[in-house]
Amino acid sequence: MTGEEIRELEKEFVLYPWMFQKAVNPVVIERAKGNYFYDHTGKQYLDFSSQFVFSNFGHADERMAEAISAQLRKLENAASPFATEPKAKLAKLLAEITPGDIKKAYFSTSGAEANEGAIKLARMATGRQKIISRWGGYHGSTFGAMAVSNDYRNWACEPSIPGVVHCLGPYCYRCPFGATYPSCDLLCAKHVEDVIRFEGRENRVAAFMSEPIVGANGIIVPPDGYWETVREICDKYGVMLIIDEVMTGFGRTGKWFAIEHWNVVPDVITMAKGITGGYVPLGATCMREWVAKQFEEKQWVHGHTYSGHTLAMAAGVAAIEIYKQDKLIERSAELGHYLLDKARELGEKHPSVGDVRGVGLFVGLELVKNRKTKEPIHDPWMEGPRPPTAKMKVLAAALQEGVYCLPGQTSVIMLAPPLTIEKSEIDFAMGVFDRALEIADAEVEK
Repeated sequence: MTGEEIRELEKEFVLYPWMFQKAVNPVVIERAKGNYFYDHTGKQYLDFSSQFVFSNFGHADERMAEAISAQLRKLENAASPFATEPKAKLAKLLAEITPGDIKKAYFSTSGAEANEGAIKLARMATGRQKIISRWGGYHGSTFGAMAVSNDYRNWACEPSIPGVVHCLGPYCYRCPFGATYPSCDLLCAKHVEDVIRFEGRENRVAAFMSEPIVGANGIIVPPDGYWETVREICDKYGVMLIIDEVMTGFGRTGKWFAIEHWNVVPDVITMAKGITGGYVPLGATCMREWVAKQFEEKQWVHGHTYSGHTLAMAAGVAAIEIYKQDKLIERSAELGHYLLDKARELGEKHPSVGDVRGVGLFVGLELVKNRKTKEPIHDPWMEGPRPPTAKMKVLAAALQEGVYCLPGQTSVIMLAPPLTIEKSEIDFAMGVFDRALEIADAEVEK
């Protein structure tokens, strides 16, 4: 088939996620290798967002192909009540790399499903109903995951599951409390305690759930002390702490899991994306021993047809071996400093860049109309058709020059290249963005 035939067939028969279908005009990808993918004309694109932040070690890795194909030839799948070698191996490996005494894993097929499992886990383990999450967070597109998420995308799902309460999060660039770190005395963390108290304390609140670093809604890094304080608050009221590492896990921030930057052990940690590098869909809900013990004599009333799918298990085992063998976690930390420095250079040069922030290979450029007022380049909290925004024009210009970057939902450009990225490739991408940001600069208010 020609590229145009593929595009037209998809436009006619495929419902594209998150899109106004009239606007769909996809690039037709034919193949990928390493940090690049190629369209049907042979044009090369540097994958500077690891697709949807899952291609952590690049495309078409022969070790992954061999691990998956070997498992396929031996046992393609088995129902979840059966034990298999790859499931046993992956569960043990996850227990070894997750923080603290997190030990037992429940397997699903996506981050949204992992988070759905976490919600049920908290309610069943504690016997309480309420889940507190944050405005501006994102946890997936299924009904429960959308309920604990909060941006314009969850409005279409309302009313959703009951018992979810939102609170304000840490956002030092736009502090919702009008304070300045560190003199703020971590009002954002103390606010979590207020909400827990107002919602019934240990009698009614099952869990506090959040991304350790907000991902699609802006790569928002909390200040030091925030997570340590929140952990203490959760302990004080017997509230489970659920950390969503779907996007930040597996080396993205220079640690196996981002929460490790603050030496905090959550009660439940959810993951997907990088767990297999995107080669096979897989999610996991991992828990501390005290949580798992709640189900020794109480039924775990939850499941998926493909829980523990053997191809996904084999892919997960191979992925963790690649992360270790290639020292990709350490590489992310090292190259993350380089990427952040280069991004800050762009921030100093371009008046449209109001803030630059990130950890590891997870960096955001927040675009503004006015640095003094911090007015974003476009309002992300709106629904319905939008005119082409300056950010989307910047990303379109970068794509034309061969650099793909995930749009995200706010006025923040997300830089999340594979952990296998080279300095020369970072330099190339930054050069492309240096030119493309002139489009946003033209919309800055004088």
